[in-house]
Parts: sequence; structure tokens; C-alpha cells
Amino acid sequence: NNTWKWDIDAIEAKELLDDVGLLLSQKILQLPIECQDVVKLLACVGSKCDQSTLKIFEGKVKVRSDDMSGGKINNNPENDNWLSMLDLAVDEGLLKKEGSNYTFAHDQIQHAAYSLIPENDQGHLHKQIGELILEHTSDVEVDTLLFTVVDQLNRGQQTIEEEIKRLELV
Repeated sequence: NNTWKWDIDAIEAKELLDDVGLLLSQKILQLPIECQDVVKLLACVGSKCDQSTLKIFEGKVKVRSDDMSGGKINNNPENDNWLSMLDLAVDEGLLKKEGSNYTFAHDQIQHAAYSLIPENDQGHLHKQIGELILEHTSDVEVDTLLFTVVDQLNRGQQTIEEEIKRLELV
């Protein structure tokens, strides 16, 4: 028998895998805008982040591009309760909470959340994250967060305009 045998289940599974990113993005976009922002921010920080580090960003970093033009930080909190937004993302199955750490339930969720941030805004956001962590971290804590800070600033280096700040990064 020289005939093709189609494995319909395998074909359908492949199509589902291709659509996972799109489905996850759509799920994130159905959340309240404040929750979307927190999930996108966490996607920039990494696959996991502790509550105290995330609290640094509350009211200081906005993920929406209209708030990020020119890399400016919006220091006007809108009473967004980030912890309740993180808990909502946990309830929706996007994040897991382990002690004071929030992690993405799957790396595809992190990738989908990050892909929702316009590329031209990603560098500004990474720069803001790195600068805020550095600014709000004690000398003792810097050792544990050094790689995070350097990674964030490196990812945002194209947005660093001041020569002295570029030299500090090096």
C-alpha cells in the first residue's frame, strides 16, 4: 500500500501549537488594561520577579506607548493596585505565585505578553526598569540584583542618550 495515511490528531495538534501565542495574547488583551500593563512589565523583567521589586515600579512605569514616548517615567500613580492586578493574573492562570515571587505559568505566556509591547517601546521600558531597580536598591541588595540591572540597562542601551550614563553602563 503506497498511500498516505494522515494522522488527523497530529495535524490538529500542530495547528493548535501554532496558534498558542495568538490565543495567549488574546487572553491577555481581555484583561483590564492595568492588569495587562503589569503582566507586560513582568514579561520585561523576566520569567519571575519578587513582590518587593515589582512594588518599585508601581505608579512609576507605564507600559502603554503613549506614556513611554521619549522614555519618560510617569510619576503620577493612578491608584492602580498592582498586587491585586497580579493576583487577577494568577486567578486567570497566566502567573503563579510562590511565596512573594510571581512567575509565568509557562514561557509562552511570557513571550506572548512581551510581544504585545511595541518594539520601539521595549528599549525605553527596559531602561526604566534598570534605572528604577538601581535607584531603589540598597548597596547590600545590589549584589543580588546586579545581573538584572545590567541586563535591563543593556536591553535599553539604545535609548540612553547621555554619554556619561553610557560610560557608567560600561
